[in-house]
Amino acid sequence: MPLFFPKIDPYSKFTINLGPLYVERVFDSILTRQGIKSVGMMGDKQRFEHYLDYLRAFGNVASRNRYTVIQFYRGHFYQQLANHSISKEFARQHQEKALCYYQTYLALGAHHDESWYYVQWQAGMLQEVLHYPWIEIEKTFLKATSIDPLRGEANKRIVQHYIRGREWKKAYHYSLIAKERFLDKNPVAQRRWFVDFDAYDWNILRAHRVIMYKLGLLKEKNVVNGTASPQTISQQGRL
Repeated sequence: MPLFFPKIDPYSKFTINLGPLYVERVFDSILTRQGIKSVGMMGDKQRFEHYLDYLRAFGNVASRNRYTVIQFYRGHFYQQLANHSISKEFARQHQEKALCYYQTYLALGAHHDESWYYVQWQAGMLQEVLHYPWIEIEKTFLKATSIDPLRGEANKRIVQHYIRGREWKKAYHYSLIAKERFLDKNPVAQRRWFVDFDAYDWNILRAHRVIMYKLGLLKEKNVVNGTASPQTISQQGRL
């Protein structure tokens, strides 16, 4: 049975900063008050469709601030709907809509809550899925990284791209940022919107060691797998 939030404003910074699960429970409560039955028994796809129907019905009469937040919610709910679509065609349509709403949200100005980083990061993720040129995707991820100094997911995607492309010098640059800024600094206690633990844990070191080996900065190959002590070329006076 969904919880009721009669005094909670779904368009407030407070609500957004409590994270996606809280937002969904607030919308469940709204739907229930609208007379929609058995919201708690619905599957994810059906709930997201109802959330979007509600936003369509009330979005055209919203104030500027509310209109702006509605773009965020539409983007997020369409992206989640894409994740629950069986048809690849429908999933792509939902992803394109999500990206469009995210871009509109970003164009409406800076948003001083967690949504600003999340939207910029997810816009880059959607651009990747939709096969945008990498130069545009990287620009989007770099903007995300500049918005929230605690979040490392966007930087992680840049590192992964350059590793896949075997562009080791570029990979090293961003991997070093990950190592210095994000290693063992998981922000989950302060952030709610889909923190990716891999962007803050030992995976950073593992990727960094691979890159260093490819650049010749680690002498022994087995250090990549953590089976030997790191012995850098610089330690031998060759850098």
